[in-house]
Amino acid sequence: MRKTLFLLFASASLFALEEEELVWEDQSSSVTEYNSLLQDAVASKDWWSVIDYSDVISYHFPTTPFAQETPYLTGYAYYQMEQFELANQALSAYINHSASHSHFEEAIQMKFSIAEAFQNGKKKRLFGSHKMPAWLSAKENAIEIYDEVITVVPHSQMAAKSLLGKAKIQTEFEEYKAAAETLSQLIRRFPKNEEAAEGYLEMGRVYLTQVQTTSLDLDILDLANVNLKRFHLAFPREPRLEEADKLFSETEELFAENLFETGKFFERTKKKDASQIYFNKVISKYPSTKAARSAREKLTNIR
Repeated sequence: MRKTLFLLFASASLFALEEEELVWEDQSSSVTEYNSLLQDAVASKDWWSVIDYSDVISYHFPTTPFAQETPYLTGYAYYQMEQFELANQALSAYINHSASHSHFEEAIQMKFSIAEAFQNGKKKRLFGSHKMPAWLSAKENAIEIYDEVITVVPHSQMAAKSLLGKAKIQTEFEEYKAAAETLSQLIRRFPKNEEAAEGYLEMGRVYLTQVQTTSLDLDILDLANVNLKRFHLAFPREPRLEEADKLFSETEELFAENLFETGKFFERTKKKDASQIYFNKVISKYPSTKAARSAREKLTNIR
């Protein structure tokens, strides 16, 4: 008896599935109707309906031209709701798998905007679900999107900004060498671009942050000096040169202060000659620093 009931249930379920498939196959004209509903949902900014209708068209009518556009519309709907991680996934599907790229530029622009939002602190949701709270850092996702933009449209303004944004995140991750290489790529590829000037300035910030957080490596100071000189040559009338000069002065001050503190140590331990050597080093190597002024006062008092 149980076996008979099971077979009847299985047969009914199979028949229902076959009937449903036949309904979709027979109603080939309904893809136009669903697309019309989809466009109405876009016009009325009913974003969840846009996603639902896109899913229906993609699943039941995958070979139609309408299905080629649904990943873009899904990404656009998620983007409008600031579901950026899901938007990025849908837009990547559109760029990488769709045969139609009629919205290619808009898709890349949205992906870039998503990366900028992540770079500026926008969080991503737990488990990638729109129902979960947005608690997780999305900086690594931003780098992935920036790299995609740099690869797909390598000579565009977005690529220049992507290189700059990527370098800022690398600096935040304390990947200073990688950040400097990214900024060098930016400057080489866009030598007279607005972002190149910002790249020189950001390079100065990278070197300052590096010596503040790691060690006083004289090679870094030399690199910072070379970067500043190149900035002056490439953009002699750039207003941001003043800030770049200040960044280098702060970097140089750290090295000068280190020598000055060594001189003070020898002064405290009554090693007068050694202290004078270090105070003179500060003055000769870093004459315009605050530490050099303090060293001059020390030497005057010693004499």
